[in-house]
Amino acid sequence: MQDLQYLPYNRLGRTANIIVDSKPIESTVLTLSHWPASGCPPEFKADLSAEIVFNFLKSDTAESLKSSAQAVSNNHFDEDGLIGIFTLLNPEAALAEKEFLLDVATAGDFGTYKNREAAQVSFVLQAWAQPDKSPLNRAVFRRPYDEVTGILYEELLPRFSNLFQRVHFLEQYWKQEDLLLSFSENAIQEGSIKIEEHPHLDFSIVETPASKEWVAGRPTVAEARWTHSICHQFAVHNATKSSRILVTDGVRHDFYYRYETWVETIVRKPRPRIDLKPLAAKLNQLEGKNIWNAEDNKDIVPHLHFSEKSVSKLNSATVKEVFIEFFSASNG
Repeated sequence: MQDLQYLPYNRLGRTANIIVDSKPIESTVLTLSHWPASGCPPEFKADLSAEIVFNFLKSDTAESLKSSAQAVSNNHFDEDGLIGIFTLLNPEAALAEKEFLLDVATAGDFGTYKNREAAQVSFVLQAWAQPDKSPLNRAVFRRPYDEVTGILYEELLPRFSNLFQRVHFLEQYWKQEDLLLSFSENAIQEGSIKIEEHPHLDFSIVETPASKEWVAGRPTVAEARWTHSICHQFAVHNATKSSRILVTDGVRHDFYYRYETWVETIVRKPRPRIDLKPLAAKLNQLEGKNIWNAEDNKDIVPHLHFSEKSVSKLNSATVKEVFIEFFSASNG
């Protein structure tokens, strides 16, 4: 029997393959993915694609189904996909570290973690995929996305076991994110960042200070959107189970649906997404100008926000009231 190997998605062609954490193609014999309508067998389903792979490996059909494929692949690079593919290719090594690896995958996909080192591994993997942080040559990132994805997997799969076991040696890749995470968690604990939860609406409001002194004192993540650079999403997501999040500093406001609302989940059961365009229209009416924009509800993590150059005349209390009224009128 030929050993299963990783092959970039754009080079699969007619090669019989197993797809992890994405969508199948014509030559796919098995899909192990939490993507919506992916065709993943029901008996393997779980919240994470990596967990789906673990479920598959303990099944009676695993060996026969693996033997029918020559390659494993994924159409994008992220932690869940990397861990799922690594697990399929290295089942014994992965099973020995199952809980930790699933923690890394959860950090990557859902922005929550149990073990701080799992969060740090996630930060390292994110850094690999960012041109200004990656140890890869910057010229790599000028290539088409599917080629970059293939290179990331080809470079990281053989290194991954060493990486997650020795993440403390890779501080240069995770330190900045880790500082912002600590700062954010301390701010939540001390009350300078407040989280107001509305569990019946699956909705939470994150209120951050707007003072220049506070903003100047925080570690920054330069390439991140404003929501992230003000308060690390890992800190927010670890503090609330809500899948609908509004972040506000009294001047700028940003709402988003968490990633859990896009994938098929078994344990996590967020409320369905509601089209945000009517809400954007309401906010623009109150503003007296069109500065609010609702991203497509089919996007992986859609936001309702306005340009960073814009300043809302609506204060946090008004914006909160409009959101609560909207979700309440939509039956949650």
